[in-house]
Amino acid sequence: MGKETFELARTGSPAEIAEHLVSLAAGLERGDVALESRQRTLRLTPAADVKLVLAVKDRDDKGKISIEIAWKRRSASATDLEVRAGSRGGSH
Repeated sequence: MGKETFELARTGSPAEIAEHLVSLAAGLERGDVALESRQRTLRLTPAADVKLVLAVKDRDDKGKISIEIAWKRRSASATDLEVRAGSRGGSH
């Protein structure tokens, strides 16, 4: 799978921005995050373990909260492999 990017930059009221964050949180809980613009839709399926990084800056003239949510996709490994021996029709 190639690299895909999607960026949202918006100015709005605290309630409007909170609405975006609530939608994002609901998608994370469902395990399906959809980001849509006029041009396209990007769907993400977060892994079972998700990393959250919050960085906060508070200055006299402005404040900033940066949110990073990340996960690694797991590829099939030996621990995911299950081998079963089935019985055949006859007895040996």
